[in-house]
Amino acid sequence: MQVNVQQFLGVGYSTSIAEQQRWEPSKARDRLSKEIEKIGPIAPQLPSFNPVSMSPHKSLRQNEECLNLNISTPMRNEKLPVMVWIHGGGFQSGSASLPEYDGKKLASAANVVVVSINYRLACLGFLRLCDISHGVIPSTGNEGLGDQITALNWIQNNIHHFGGDKNNITLFGESAGAMSIASLLASPVANKLFHKAILQSGAGHTYSSVEKANKVADEFINSANQLGFTLEQLPSLNSDALLSIQAHFLARPDVYQKFGILPFTPVIESQLLPQPPHEAIAQGKAKHITLMAGTNTDEWTYFAALLQQNMASKTALNDSISQLVDANDIDKCLTQIDEQLNGRNRPINYQNQLSEMYREFWFTEPCHRLLDNQIKAGGRAFRYKLGRRSPIEQFGCTHAADIGFVFDITDAHFHGQEPRVSQLVNEIQTSWAAFAHNGSPATAESPWPSYDENLCFMMFDHEQSYLAEHSLNVIDFWSRVSDQKLASF
Repeated sequence: MQVNVQQFLGVGYSTSIAEQQRWEPSKARDRLSKEIEKIGPIAPQLPSFNPVSMSPHKSLRQNEECLNLNISTPMRNEKLPVMVWIHGGGFQSGSASLPEYDGKKLASAANVVVVSINYRLACLGFLRLCDISHGVIPSTGNEGLGDQITALNWIQNNIHHFGGDKNNITLFGESAGAMSIASLLASPVANKLFHKAILQSGAGHTYSSVEKANKVADEFINSANQLGFTLEQLPSLNSDALLSIQAHFLARPDVYQKFGILPFTPVIESQLLPQPPHEAIAQGKAKHITLMAGTNTDEWTYFAALLQQNMASKTALNDSISQLVDANDIDKCLTQIDEQLNGRNRPINYQNQLSEMYREFWFTEPCHRLLDNQIKAGGRAFRYKLGRRSPIEQFGCTHAADIGFVFDITDAHFHGQEPRVSQLVNEIQTSWAAFAHNGSPATAESPWPSYDENLCFMMFDHEQSYLAEHSLNVIDFWSRVSDQKLASF
């Protein structure tokens, strides 16, 4: 049943982060903001490119005073479950205020309060400068994560004004948003502030050690020096100057060779994130939180297009695989991924083989370990896969395809126009709503056992949805890869 939904936009959840305080921890506001009628500013960021639409993302108003959130609520005379969306974007870009994250339809269909939050990004949110500056600049590299925690504290104190139940809060997020949620699960400061979590295309193996974060900081300052800036100037530079340094830093090939494609990530440090998420979850630190997590069947094709990858030879393919898999296992790996490509009727070529391998390594295996660790530690967990392919052949069911189904904001060019598209919107929203209300995505029409029962998961496939089981052969093969290796994204 569709219900009327009221929206409150640009609600400030933190005290001021003025320029001289740009790397200070955020702090929840004591009272409601009056700025609740228009979209608030988003975190300063570089222009980002969408390989699906082949165009830059539309830019919203940017300002360092970006710590605001948006609320979509049915405003009934009852306490409703709250779903808090944490956006993705590689910890470098994105916003809670993008049109594709409009919570109005989800709030209506699911009968929940939907909250989406903005947080500091990249050099303002995930750059550790406290060590390299000998404490003069206070940033630990977890300012963005701290902002998310501040927002959760604000929600605990204020969501009842908007019809929400502070005792029934579900986090949900995609990509870096899901990776953020994994860090929040592991944070003793955060994981008493919510009760359930849905991790879409992201898990618990994305983080930086202090050593790595300090090396990133060294190279960031190297870029600053090359542009004529010094470390001491960083607190007083305007946002545009900081972003110019960030652009220089991210344009250097050696940065990706040293740090992978995500140089800005949450940092393992004593204040907010004392240990890697996968370790904390395995030790039962989040067993009181019910989890649901999943991946798409062709995650890497998005990044292949973004990076303009075109694997042209068997030698180049083997070289790429050998960086992640032992040399003795390359042939076995290729045999396995060929079987998977055949099973989904995807053409077997060098690029598709690489994309399949990266999908397993960076997304599927971390997702499995997240849920498996949670169950073994005594918690509850559910799993899904999405397989609805785009009409654009090169993408298949790529990264971020799930977002349109969750928010009921699909694109005919990318998602298609067949009845299956609207059917998937209904199925996914119904399951996400059931999880938010009851702690299980199962519905009367769609039984969905927990992941500990024969490693069973819901497959939202191209033509129909059904229960499937994770292959023991696949689990056996990828179990040889260390957690440390999986954390090298």
